[in-house]
Amino acid sequence: MKQEIIDLLKKVIKDNYNIEISDIKLENPPKKELWDYAFGCFLLARDLKKNPAQIAWDISELLKSESLIESSSIAWPYLNIKINKNSFSEKFLEYVESKSGWTQGSPLQNKTIYIDYIWANVWKPMHIGHMCTPNQGQTMINVYKKLWYNVISDSHIWDWGIIFGKLILAFKNWGDENKLKENAVEHLLELYIKITTEAEKDETLEEQIRNEFKKLSSWDKDSIKLWAKFTKESILAMNVQLWRMNIKPDFNIWESFYEGLNLPKMEDYPDLEFSMKDIVKELIEKRIATQNEDGSVWVVFPDEDKLSSCILQKRDWTHGYLASDLAAVKYRVTNWDLEKIVYFVDSRQQLHLRQTFEIAKKAGWVKNIELFHAFNGFISLKDWAMSTRKGRIIKLEALLDEAEIRAEKIILDKRDDIKWQELKELSKKIWIWAIKYWYLKKNRESDIIFDWDEFMSFEGNSGPYIQYAYVRARRILEKENFVGCTPCGCPDEKSENNTGYQQGVSLHNASFNSDSEIDLAKKIMNFNNILEKSVQNNYPHIISEYAYDLTKSFSNFYNNVSVKDEEDEENKKLKLILVDSFAKILKEAFELLWIEMPEKM
Repeated sequence: MKQEIIDLLKKVIKDNYNIEISDIKLENPPKKELWDYAFGCFLLARDLKKNPAQIAWDISELLKSESLIESSSIAWPYLNIKINKNSFSEKFLEYVESKSGWTQGSPLQNKTIYIDYIWANVWKPMHIGHMCTPNQGQTMINVYKKLWYNVISDSHIWDWGIIFGKLILAFKNWGDENKLKENAVEHLLELYIKITTEAEKDETLEEQIRNEFKKLSSWDKDSIKLWAKFTKESILAMNVQLWRMNIKPDFNIWESFYEGLNLPKMEDYPDLEFSMKDIVKELIEKRIATQNEDGSVWVVFPDEDKLSSCILQKRDWTHGYLASDLAAVKYRVTNWDLEKIVYFVDSRQQLHLRQTFEIAKKAGWVKNIELFHAFNGFISLKDWAMSTRKGRIIKLEALLDEAEIRAEKIILDKRDDIKWQELKELSKKIWIWAIKYWYLKKNRESDIIFDWDEFMSFEGNSGPYIQYAYVRARRILEKENFVGCTPCGCPDEKSENNTGYQQGVSLHNASFNSDSEIDLAKKIMNFNNILEKSVQNNYPHIISEYAYDLTKSFSNFYNNVSVKDEEDEENKKLKLILVDSFAKILKEAFELLWIEMPEKM
């Protein structure tokens, strides 16, 4: 409906003032109970050389003949607009009937987005910080797909760098084959903490660590054997926790893949054409990078770029994150026709990725491709800061397990009739998803303090509050034997039971008769605009905000409108369609967040 009002205003302005406005923004009026939209007429004041209040008055008069508008008023410099309930009801039914209203777009647009996310380390357990990047990235993958984009998702696993020199040396000194087979990730973390502590006391270990990584980079067979063992076990452990949260990337392309060591691939992705060594050579030839006498290679940016210099190759000829990320950029643009590459990784990588993006542009690899860093803020604990080096982390596995345990206790307090199997299923659906929603409702750029009390809430802007509204809507439909229908009055052919309440009831004279109905319908019809807004800056929280806002409107409707007491059959059916549409859209929004909706609570 919002778009219809915008289009109407554009037409009125064009027909009467011969002015075309490409971007009209409707705002929320100060008294929502009186008006639906507000239009700022100061946009026209300069071109028309008139007082905005006079313009608002003139447009108000012109809108009187429009059936879509019930009334309008002047609140300098704004024009407040009230939509006609009957016309709006017709538009809503058209929206529901069209099906395309749920999401616009076409698979023929052939635009491909590459999502780079998760960024887990193979050598350490996933922790609560991994609730952020994986869930944010997966949400945007779902949203892009909903808008008919082709999407390629890649976990971009960190399995390269000097850290492997640490792990290999530590394993050679203190490693235990039995512990590695029993729980590789736990043993590797134990070894990492130990060698980090020892290196602070013994300076000679740093040189040994560098030598071990150099041997790995030089394809030493024993080093590669250890690398493969560490990596395989770590990825298996990582996927167990990711799958619990419904996070499943298309590819797990290891960072070491770009080193060109011909290591075995995990999935069927294209072979590597340009290794890190090739990237360094190309950038030197293009005079983007410079090789020093000691063998190191640096990129020095001109002053106007306002970027610090960065190292591409170390003096021992090994490569770090910059070389691998540049190789990844060229690999992706070489093998896929991309419109955009989006990186979901924390804010500490902002400088690094700015340098990477700028070098890729100078090299000419991404002339018509957008590189976007969708960074997230830091997570801290309520009582102390996390530190992997000191072993102070809340592991993701422990977090999810604890959530289920706490969920069971809360559910048992509310329902003493629940059976064991239902309790288990409900606790998983509600409380793991409650934690997930808690993260996704935050602006990804914000820092977050982990707090169990806020996670485990049934009130306000929480996952369980929204899920409960969905269950309420389903109960209304079940009690009225409403199984889904089309606005013309015909039963939905896809419904298992098409003999429900709605059969034989037309909607020729149906109309919303309360502001709470119109408010809910407006929110439902805004779904596609919300998706478009979310992808503009890759903000998953916009979907969460919408779900909460939609739920508040439904709660207002639920408290003020009685569906069962509606005497007019057509209006009753319209209300049921409204409730059904709310449930469907809310479920779709949560599916984008990769959160399940329970049918009972």
